[in-house]
Amino acid sequence: MCGDLGQLLRGVMAEAKFMTGAERCSLFLIDEYTGELVSKVFDGDEWKLQQATSEIRIEQGKGIAGHVIKTGKLLNIRNAYQHPLFYKGVDEQTGFKTRNILCFPICDEENIIGVAQLCNKLGAFHFDKCDEQIATAFSIYCGISIMHSLVHKQVQKAEARHKLSQELLIYHMKVPEEDVVRLQAILSQKELDIPDFSTLGFNPRELERSITVQLSMRMFLDLNFVSKFKIPEDKLARFLLIVQKGYRDTIPYHNWTHAFSVAHSAYTLLMNLNLVEQGILTDLQALALLIACFCHDLDHRGTNNSFQMEIKSPLAKLYSSEGSVNERHHLSQAICILNDENCKILDSLSTEQFKTCIDDLRELILATDLANHFRILKDLKALNTTNLQDNQKLLMSLIMTCCDLSDQVRSWPTSQNVANLVYSEFFAQGDLEKQMGLAPNQMMDRQNACIPELQLEFIGTVVRPAYEILYNLFPQTSLYLTCLEENSKQWEAIRTTFTNCKNDDEAAQET
Repeated sequence: MCGDLGQLLRGVMAEAKFMTGAERCSLFLIDEYTGELVSKVFDGDEWKLQQATSEIRIEQGKGIAGHVIKTGKLLNIRNAYQHPLFYKGVDEQTGFKTRNILCFPICDEENIIGVAQLCNKLGAFHFDKCDEQIATAFSIYCGISIMHSLVHKQVQKAEARHKLSQELLIYHMKVPEEDVVRLQAILSQKELDIPDFSTLGFNPRELERSITVQLSMRMFLDLNFVSKFKIPEDKLARFLLIVQKGYRDTIPYHNWTHAFSVAHSAYTLLMNLNLVEQGILTDLQALALLIACFCHDLDHRGTNNSFQMEIKSPLAKLYSSEGSVNERHHLSQAICILNDENCKILDSLSTEQFKTCIDDLRELILATDLANHFRILKDLKALNTTNLQDNQKLLMSLIMTCCDLSDQVRSWPTSQNVANLVYSEFFAQGDLEKQMGLAPNQMMDRQNACIPELQLEFIGTVVRPAYEILYNLFPQTSLYLTCLEENSKQWEAIRTTFTNCKNDDEAAQET
């Protein structure tokens, strides 16, 4: 009923006429732009209506209807043509002869949104007190029904706009078919036989970017996802190529290389910790984890959630009420790609499996918002080797966070280089905030940020606690903590030098 406002209004008029014994009922809604009363559905004689215009408009505050809108009170008029407020224009426009009128406001839960006019009481000289009581009760029901219909229509339009924008997105992210064929063919070549690729200590950032998509396909093959879930290789190739295009190359850190590194970290954990083989995670959960890692920062704009909220960006307008603005956008992009006909790598799943996989994907991508990580940190610390199967979602969130932070547990040159990329992105946001008259956070302010100090704080409050929990559950990951300690020492060693250099720069600026 809510989908078609015209149909709803016709139903409302028919019901009002029946309940009060009126010859005609006309409904007018307030035009939010002009303030006029407008009726596109006008009940009456079919032939006369065909001669009338497609809609009836009454000027703001004019006539009986305008008076009822202004006062908010019902008006029962026994002789229309003798009443000073009666507006003859509608009768002249439609050819209808009005004898008496029962006019009442239409209200939603808070405001008047329109007015209804019942004309010509049948079988009596005029509308009586009983009719007035019916009209008053009917007003609220009518208003709420109309508002629900209007809201539903707005939702439908928003969904249509969203669908069109997603279609446009997929169109511009399409990849040439020859790239898909080439990617499938190269999988058999020896250049992908990279020593130690599946070990925990392998550094994915040392690879040439040109082979990262091929190696991404290898991850799906090595984990037996292609055979287990009957994933067509052409769709997998196309999916990965489009995901790669979904990242902005101009962003220093949150780009495809980061996504590949995060996915590789998850791949090595699945390969070496035997999470599926031990029954700690299901095959489907492992698949969702790998997909989430590849997609978790899709279309990242290089600015954080606070910035999106501060500038009231289109993303913030879409997701601010739910929180995790960026992450919800990444999730939306991921689902859009997964639903594209040529990228449906989950097509062989049953309806229930698909729903479960998407639910896991949602939780995993949202877990990359550190605000969400801190909310569950107490529960994560309560994880132990005896309760993992009862807390699979918590474990998956922990693994997702660790994978997202995995650059911090690589070799010192990699960790330092990645930090420079991160702060390049942060400082660009800080510069934007200054241009807008906003005060950036210290870590975003290139004039005040001390990178070694910030890195040591980040390692101490975020990275080390997460990896300590992972180590307590899986001692095989001890190399991560060893690497983290070495990087902390390196940051500590250069902190004094960095601070002295900064002070020298400030002194030079003052002189």
